[in-house]
Amino acid sequence: MAHVVVIGAGLGGLPAAYELRHLLPKSDTVTLISNEPNFTFIPGLIQIALDLKPIDHVQLDLVPLARRHGLNLILGAVTALDPDRRQVTVKDQTLDYDYVLIATGASLAFDLIPGLGPHGGYTQSVCTPSHALAAREAWLKFLDQPSGPLVVGAAPGAGCFGPAYEFVLMAEHELRKRGLRDQVEIVYITAEPYVGHLGVSGVKNAREYTADLMEQRGVRVIDNAVIQTVTPDAVLLADGQRIPFGYSMILPAFRGVEFIRQVPGLADEKGFIPILPTQRHPEFAHIYTVGVSIKLAQPDVTPVPIGMPKSGQMTEAMATAAAHNIAVDLGAIKAPQIIPTLDALCFAEFGDTGIAYIAAPVIPDPATGKRRSSYAMRGPWIVWAKAAFEEYFMIKMRQGVGMPWFEKLGLRTLFGLRLLKSVPPDPSELAST
Repeated sequence: MAHVVVIGAGLGGLPAAYELRHLLPKSDTVTLISNEPNFTFIPGLIQIALDLKPIDHVQLDLVPLARRHGLNLILGAVTALDPDRRQVTVKDQTLDYDYVLIATGASLAFDLIPGLGPHGGYTQSVCTPSHALAAREAWLKFLDQPSGPLVVGAAPGAGCFGPAYEFVLMAEHELRKRGLRDQVEIVYITAEPYVGHLGVSGVKNAREYTADLMEQRGVRVIDNAVIQTVTPDAVLLADGQRIPFGYSMILPAFRGVEFIRQVPGLADEKGFIPILPTQRHPEFAHIYTVGVSIKLAQPDVTPVPIGMPKSGQMTEAMATAAAHNIAVDLGAIKAPQIIPTLDALCFAEFGDTGIAYIAAPVIPDPATGKRRSSYAMRGPWIVWAKAAFEEYFMIKMRQGVGMPWFEKLGLRTLFGLRLLKSVPPDPSELAST
């Protein structure tokens, strides 16, 4: 009887646990460890922060889900991982495992910039449920009495820019609806080399569509920005600019979570875990990793360092591949191992319109420097598509479903995305990412 431990119950961890439960025999145990009592659909937190929906619309209680779908749930933060002994510690409980799948996401590096963040700082965040609720409280106060500009952005080293674009343009839309737009200057500050980059260069129409929308909405853009410090009422840039604000939401850089950084040889200097394309660690054969936790090098050399985005849809594909490959390793299924293609789709909602960013794959071919396909599409249908996908994903999580065949078929038919493929016959292609 095998024991597989999944650390993290987010967009990667919970689908991976479901996939494992479907693939492994009932005699095997799948343990899900979560430091939060709820599954949260993280892309929905922007709407929570802007008071457009209650938080229970994007959360599910993990206890009944685990009971219903045959998962052994442990609530608590992992404090130690021992790859040699194959043990993971949660508070005062130590578990032996045959395989572990790490899907923790990242920790938020607010401390890199003095004054950044909601804990002891002066800016808001939409990265966690508690942050989104605090951001909503501050937003409602700001709406009651707009006291200065709205400043939104992403710090140097950030690898997730979509939420910043969504926040700034959805906030602008809300201000217009409330008749407050003329009272509020809006500034978007980003480490990106240009507006619409989003950590992925060369996406057809992305720069033009995004820049055009920012100009139409009257949003002032400062790109290639290095945020040096934040005071109670201003963002100070390294070039000397002082950007005052009455409300500010700035995404931080990410790093690996603490217990990962404590394990010698597991991760790089920032705590991101190297993987083979199968999602397995190159040195620790019984460790698989998915989502934001993985090391994914940014191929672009940009004036200000930025990370490579790992979208929710990419994370779900990684989770499916990792679960499948663990089942193959354990002999539970007889099939070739599979690899996520890293094809990326991002639905960005901007109030009454939106932009879909597609990069297939997100990392260009190293030989040609090109992708199979990359483009952006704009229109109000993006808003409807994102809402529909959110509802669909929440239904999947309630029903205990990972990534069904019709989801893969739909994404391939509609957007040309091939999310998974078999391991290539040439083993040399399985190089470290």
